[in-house]
Amino acid sequence: MAAQKSIRKTALQYGAIFSLLYFLLIFFSHTFVIDQLSNESRKHRLGKEVESLRAIIETESPTSSEISSMVDRFQLLLEHALIVEMKDGSVITSNNVDQKKLRMVSGKPAGFIKIRRGADDLLGLKQDAPIDSSLSSITILEMENGLAEQSLGAHLNLLTASALLLVVLLTLVATTTYLALKPIGRIKEDLQRLQSGKQSRLNPHVPDEFSSLIKQLNNLLELASRRLERHRRLNSDLSHMVKTSISANLAILSDTNSLSPSRDDVGFMISNLRDLNRSLSYRMSKADISGRQMGQICLPIQITSNVVTVMEKIFPDKHFRISTDLPNDFSWPMERQDLSELLGNLLENGGKWCQTTVDISISLAASALTIKVADDGSGISPESAEKVMNRGCRLDETVNGFGLGLSIVYEILEDNFGQMEIGSSKTGGAEITVTLPFPE
Repeated sequence: MAAQKSIRKTALQYGAIFSLLYFLLIFFSHTFVIDQLSNESRKHRLGKEVESLRAIIETESPTSSEISSMVDRFQLLLEHALIVEMKDGSVITSNNVDQKKLRMVSGKPAGFIKIRRGADDLLGLKQDAPIDSSLSSITILEMENGLAEQSLGAHLNLLTASALLLVVLLTLVATTTYLALKPIGRIKEDLQRLQSGKQSRLNPHVPDEFSSLIKQLNNLLELASRRLERHRRLNSDLSHMVKTSISANLAILSDTNSLSPSRDDVGFMISNLRDLNRSLSYRMSKADISGRQMGQICLPIQITSNVVTVMEKIFPDKHFRISTDLPNDFSWPMERQDLSELLGNLLENGGKWCQTTVDISISLAASALTIKVADDGSGISPESAEKVMNRGCRLDETVNGFGLGLSIVYEILEDNFGQMEIGSSKTGGAEITVTLPFPE
């Protein structure tokens, strides 16, 4: 795929092309209007001249020779060609009318006429006389080339004015393009400062057309920063935890004063390795969190059904009930593994703490997906609810994973820009509500 041109160059290129087309459109449309106005002016002027000549002839009732003299005077005065047709069939013409012109005019109907004669095109008006008049018609002709010379100046003025308008229009287009694309230059500078480490995020105060893009980029930067911090923290925890466990076990196994480890030593090592295994599993679950991924979707209803199937096998004496108005093929922009891990931890905690039933409610409102998991257990106090959000905290050491599971849920929600609330259910147990907003 060919590389895209600069937006500024593209805008100027198309602006110049469209401005030129606009200039040509104005020029030709004005030319058409000028011709129309000129023709109307000619009709009006020639009509006045015909009416004046006809009024004189009808008022004075001159003879044919007198009419011929009048026609010659009109020719000298107006520099037009005149043709007067009488009802008795006689025709009186000015001196500048030859037989060819006469034949052309005689075949024309009354009205505005145009006679093509090469460079000497004629324009004129032919008007029929009233029925009670001795006249049949009066025609006045004028040379079009003379009129064209008069209108040439108007066309040149129009061309000059249109050219000036084009320059002004191009200047306005260039100024508008510069001002409209100026924010892109600031975004480019932001990116350069971001690459050089002078700032950690892009400035969100950009035009509306770029706000979604900048927000997505900042979300990706935030997600990458969280992942990096999480992996550094996990590496540090794993390093310390594994070293401590290995050192404790080696200290027992390398004790040369006894032939074999005692029962208590073996029990300690087993417990130590179990704790290590559980901690590794927990921290690897955190490491697998993907966070919001563009282009990834999942099917929440199907995933919930699959997780419930697994939980029913783990807790065969507990009931898991799903309540939703969404269809099975409803999709949501979220990585499948994250949602599966989130639901798995919520339902596992519900299964451990409930008496008999865990209710799962899934709904969509205000461009956000809401998942509620309520149980009929002993519930969680507000103080404990705050503690359980902390990394690695557990309310009851006899129920493995309660705090750890919700800690993982909390981190999944953080990376997907969601929220979690812990309250009481209608049956007195715990109700955990997670809200996942739709990506902007």
